[in-house]
Amino acid sequence: LLARKPCSLTMINLEIARDAYPELDFVRTLNWFDQRRQELTGHFRGMHSVQEQLETLAQSISIDHEVTGSEAAYRNADGSFLNRVIETGQGIPISLSLLYMEVAERLGLTLSGISSPLHFLTMAETVTGRVFLDGYSGGRLLTEEETVDWLCDLTRMRPEQVERSLQPADDRTIVIRMLNNLCTLYASNEDWSSAWTVQNRLVAISPASYPLRRDLALIAFKAQHSATAARLLKSLLNTCPNEDREFLTSQLEQAQRDIPRWN
Repeated sequence: LLARKPCSLTMINLEIARDAYPELDFVRTLNWFDQRRQELTGHFRGMHSVQEQLETLAQSISIDHEVTGSEAAYRNADGSFLNRVIETGQGIPISLSLLYMEVAERLGLTLSGISSPLHFLTMAETVTGRVFLDGYSGGRLLTEEETVDWLCDLTRMRPEQVERSLQPADDRTIVIRMLNNLCTLYASNEDWSSAWTVQNRLVAISPASYPLRRDLALIAFKAQHSATAARLLKSLLNTCPNEDREFLTSQLEQAQRDIPRWN
């Protein structure tokens, strides 16, 4: 999923979306980004401040094209997929941030992803300091001080804790957060087949992570992949913490009983 060379987060997002939409053609979504670049290029040429460019970008995406945040988007995987965010006009903070980042990049404007607690943002460097853009809230712009105050109220964290989180996130961190959001949503909806697919992607990114491999085994059991669950659980029992051993053993026994039923 993540190559050693710099990768396109937009393309990664669409690859993940293709798990849900196997016939997905990326061209339509990529054309939408091209159209936004064509629309905004002339406007950007006459602007001398990043602030003005960000305001114009937000106007285009949230007002002209009506793509913004929605509570409903949190309850459906479509809110995470760029193709569906564009089609429905509704997304969650991280998908909307990726959308803003892609349009900005095509216009020569650098927006960095900020994996802040509870609410993903983007950030641009300006001559007067860092400016944060909240794609979920119509592309509103915040100073660093305003961002810290808002996130402190939202998370009940201390200012110094929030400040540490306001650094540009690397691609790996962004993709992992994207996948974690999806897996949590699928699990809450008891869509274990989709959760299994997403969890496999997470394990592929961090194959040495015990918590991820444990969750993969438990999701395999929920998704009725009993033989796979049994194999994974056996492997985990060789290295698991003592506090997990009894639970994993019981899951293994149940998976072994279910093998004739589901395999």
